[in-house]
Amino acid sequence: MDDLVLCGAAGILGLFLAGVILLFGIYAIAGLMYAAFLSGSYDVLFIITGLILIVVSLYVATGLWLHKTDRI
Repeated sequence: MDDLVLCGAAGILGLFLAGVILLFGIYAIAGLMYAAFLSGSYDVLFIITGLILIVVSLYVATGLWLHKTDRI
């Protein structure tokens, strides 16, 4: 098998596995938030929501910084 084809197949497999892990993480966090909502544990719900907002804002800030410095 050609090395280029092997590297491409390994890359696609790696991206697929990363996607599966990401989807499982989203599913687990959504289940935790749902359980916290049903049990009335709003502090856990607010902490998770706050952490999600912090991660999203850091992601956006990184993208804006990279765009401002002409790296992307």
